[in-house]
Amino acid sequence: MALVPNPSQPGLRIYKPSFSYWYPSLEQDSESRSHLLHKIGAFYRKARKRLPRSQHRRPQGLCVGLLNPVSNIVINSLISTCKRKRGGGSSCCKGVQDDLERRSLDALVAFLTRLFPNLPESLALHYLRLADADALVAARVIVSHHGMKRFDDSEPAVLDMAPIKCAALAVGYPDPDRLVHAWRNISGCIDDTLHLLAMLHKPSSDCSHGTSKLARMLKTPPSRLSCIISKLTRMLNNGPSPGCEKDIWWAWRLAASRRSRPCSDPYLHTGLLSRTLQDAIHGFYLQALAWLPAGSSFHRSLLKAGYCYGPLDPISNIIVNTIWYDTALPPTMKLELDLDVIGTQGLHRVENRSLYGLASFLCTRYHRFDFHQALQCLVQADANLVLADPNLEPSTRSAPSFGMGGTVLMRCRPASSPLCNVVEAQGPPDTSLEEAFLAAATAASHPIPDAQVKLLTSCKAMLESALPLLQHGSDKLSYQDVKRLAMLLCPESAHDCERAFLPLPLTVYPLAKLAGMYTRISKKDPKFELHTICGVNDRVCGPTSFPPKYGHSHVNFVATPKSPCGGPAALFFAEISNNDQDDESFCCHVALPPPCAAQIRCLYCEYIGTRIVHPAGIDFHGRESEFEKMACGKDPRNGENVPPWRAPYYSNSQIINNRRSFAENVYGRKKEDSLYDDLDEHKSVDLGSISIRQLFLEI
Repeated sequence: MALVPNPSQPGLRIYKPSFSYWYPSLEQDSESRSHLLHKIGAFYRKARKRLPRSQHRRPQGLCVGLLNPVSNIVINSLISTCKRKRGGGSSCCKGVQDDLERRSLDALVAFLTRLFPNLPESLALHYLRLADADALVAARVIVSHHGMKRFDDSEPAVLDMAPIKCAALAVGYPDPDRLVHAWRNISGCIDDTLHLLAMLHKPSSDCSHGTSKLARMLKTPPSRLSCIISKLTRMLNNGPSPGCEKDIWWAWRLAASRRSRPCSDPYLHTGLLSRTLQDAIHGFYLQALAWLPAGSSFHRSLLKAGYCYGPLDPISNIIVNTIWYDTALPPTMKLELDLDVIGTQGLHRVENRSLYGLASFLCTRYHRFDFHQALQCLVQADANLVLADPNLEPSTRSAPSFGMGGTVLMRCRPASSPLCNVVEAQGPPDTSLEEAFLAAATAASHPIPDAQVKLLTSCKAMLESALPLLQHGSDKLSYQDVKRLAMLLCPESAHDCERAFLPLPLTVYPLAKLAGMYTRISKKDPKFELHTICGVNDRVCGPTSFPPKYGHSHVNFVATPKSPCGGPAALFFAEISNNDQDDESFCCHVALPPPCAAQIRCLYCEYIGTRIVHPAGIDFHGRESEFEKMACGKDPRNGENVPPWRAPYYSNSQIINNRRSFAENVYGRKKEDSLYDDLDEHKSVDLGSISIRQLFLEI
């Protein structure tokens, strides 16, 4: 991130996007690979001592798995043994065995890049070296550097068998499904497995001089060694009894005990922190949209000035900034057709601007902060300036935070993670609140920064009698609530003045297309009424032809229960066929992950950079099979092999580059902005010539 020169106001620290990220050089990559291959070779020598000579001349299994690397090799070697005995061949992994250590390293890299978005292969190597080639220990280090402090609170499906299968596919393992099946069996009886693995090295007093060299070295009689191996083999083959299967978070907890010293990294991975913070901020905007009244009345104001920084919690700041701007600078016209949709790119852009506003506030307020330190503080504070800056509200060291519990939008308890005390420990602020908010407004490209500074430094006093409205209960804000807040925030504005209407008939192509989407979504769950479509990706499954055609769309929308029951708003995910085939479409409730937790991955949505919340327990296009095809060098769209001379259409590096471009987008107009042009500037716009893809999704 780049600091903008500002000689006229030297006290302000204003940051803008920069694409200068640190990645290991080719020389560093080569050095890391050599170091890791040496380490992995030592793992295989240790594993050889745990297996009897009758099993292998040398271990044949990969070192990727859910335990420590040596145990993984032992388990995977027994899987290979079972496969060889059934097939009758001399080796199940003859091709892998030629260069097993290199393949194990490649599998570890594939494991990490499947588990984490935004992680290039070079950084995966870097983290594996920091973790001594232990994949799950490396994953814990990555989580720490991502600022994913609530990774443990993520959906169970975030940590599943998919990374193991992709790792196996990436190195040409002959039977990835069998490997996954065996580890799933182990997961169902992990306590017994750990006990048996520990016994392989447990000393025994009944060793005799007639035992083999291996048994004497292990101090374990051959009979006991054979028994242990037999029990492990049966576990791999037979699996746990019904009902014993469980998620694999036990492996995550075990990995915490394998790192006795803290893992230091001389490099700063600011981009990883930014992505975590942007995902958290996106959640705040989804909730703010749910609390505001339905319809497009406030979409223009939210996209132009509804930032999440301010003296309140992030969602309240979004609501206050949006209502104030809509009141202080109301549109001169109003759309005749009320669109319950907000542009995907415009929403992401205001979220990105909010991040730079938050960071610029802290760096201006405390000059000893650089951008990376500001992001660290914001992650600890859940992007809440009241928690990040102890001098913003000295009498209050906690503020409510928001989240989606289950499928319902609701306020969550304050973050359980420790608050950031870095600022407090380093002394008083270097600048005033006015200067810090001015830096935030400037960095966020606010249309009238000086006016926003005046608002943010006085809104708590202005709203004192109405603050309970922002302590959200179970119901969203009514129009009467909004009107009351507007009169308090901007009493001099005539909010109820009559406005002209912009004639915008339903026959306009994009609007007709969206109306059809509303209808189809409403039919999926008649108990709910559509509130707002808040994220669309119509580039799922494809392109399959020229001009490009895509098979499906992924959509997030907020809906509320219909009367007479009523109730709080809920977040939904829909996969909609672009060919109007209803049998291929579905929608379901989704739970918004808590701030700084992991997201359910989707190859197609990540590829174009959209922040769409996906379901954890339902399969969808882009969740599993597409990642598996990509891992083994095939085209995810059709499963065909990608020729060596042609770069793959979908690849990990391409996904990362696209997401980075989308995440750093804070400037420039989009097609969807033209929808609001006539509301402010009385310009004529030919919406009929804009397709739905251009209007809401074009990158």
